[in-house]
Amino acid sequence: MRVSNNFIYDQSLTDLTKSNERYLHTQRRIAENTDIMKASDDPVGAAQVMRYEAVNLLLDQYSENAVMAKNSLEYEEVVLDGITDIFNRANILLIQAENGAYGDDDLGAIAEELQMLTLAAADLMNSTDSSGNHIFSGHESTRTAFELKPDGRYEFAGDEGRKKLQISDNVTVSGADSGKTVFEDVWTRNNFSYLPLVGEADVRTEVADQDVYDDFLQKNYSAIDSTQNVFAFTTVAGAGLGDTFALTNSAGEVVASGPFEAGKPIDMFGMRLTIEGAAGTTGVISFDKPERDNVLNEMNKTLKVLLNPETGFYERKAALRDASVSVRNTMNSVDTARSEVGANLNTIAQVGSYGEMKSISNRVAQDEIAGLDIAEAASELAQEEAAISSSQKLFNRLSNLSLFDSM
Repeated sequence: MRVSNNFIYDQSLTDLTKSNERYLHTQRRIAENTDIMKASDDPVGAAQVMRYEAVNLLLDQYSENAVMAKNSLEYEEVVLDGITDIFNRANILLIQAENGAYGDDDLGAIAEELQMLTLAAADLMNSTDSSGNHIFSGHESTRTAFELKPDGRYEFAGDEGRKKLQISDNVTVSGADSGKTVFEDVWTRNNFSYLPLVGEADVRTEVADQDVYDDFLQKNYSAIDSTQNVFAFTTVAGAGLGDTFALTNSAGEVVASGPFEAGKPIDMFGMRLTIEGAAGTTGVISFDKPERDNVLNEMNKTLKVLLNPETGFYERKAALRDASVSVRNTMNSVDTARSEVGANLNTIAQVGSYGEMKSISNRVAQDEIAGLDIAEAASELAQEEAAISSSQKLFNRLSNLSLFDSM
């Protein structure tokens, strides 16, 4: 068989190229620390590794979501803690202000501190996170949650949305609460009105026991049939047997009655009426419609009363109770939000711990399938480097062969 110089040259070049390819392949295996560079290296193993990688990518996304939710909830928790401290102090001051022994100077000092606390509360309710997004604005996070209008009222400018973040295949947690839920949709103090119809008398009304009145209102108030919210109140001269009063509902049923004495308070279902005048009067007691409003507006209304030197004792007392109820109801709402925040943070911690263990387990499984034996690969690399060196020397010698070398 005749062997030409070209054949010898081509064969030597092919061997050198293959040696280089094996060397580079081993280098890539070492660089990427894997024994499977392409599916053809191990089709079954490559498919298993791809499944594990897909699961790990999903776990990484869940982990990012968990971090976002955790940051949002922790910001909210800090703000709610600060608001709780503010309202605890405000509640104490409101109780002190209701003390009839306090003079104008004392009430002025209390009003000044309440004013500062209200501004501090407004600032916290409009808090932003590290990205400048308003915590309590819902999906409208670029807008201030509670905007101060020209008339002095604070109005909620966000929405009721809450970010939902999936932190595992079956678990979704909510981000920060909307300010509408926590602060705006808080019930104000329930009250009632009295309208005189017959007889001349000076009538003073107040809610003497708020809890009892709230229970009475809840059982009898109708948002559909307004006639059920009206009661007739009458006082009758007893012609020597003693004067009496009676409270009658819209069905004609007497729901409360008793002796009447001018100037003496009459208590019924938490309501208190004091009538200065003779028996023989008729009036109508009606439920005021229950309303919701944020505590900032309720505090500002009370401050206007406190700062007005012409305000009477009973008007000031009613205003202070309005603010006290709003503060307490807001604190209850804040406590509910704090409990939910704590529960969500616990869920994130538990699910995150499981996700981390699952991710580690997947990576161990991947390493068992496609992991590289570094020592073996280093030995292969050294052998292939030696083979390349030999192939290069042989190629150089063959490249320089000539017929004249034999002459």
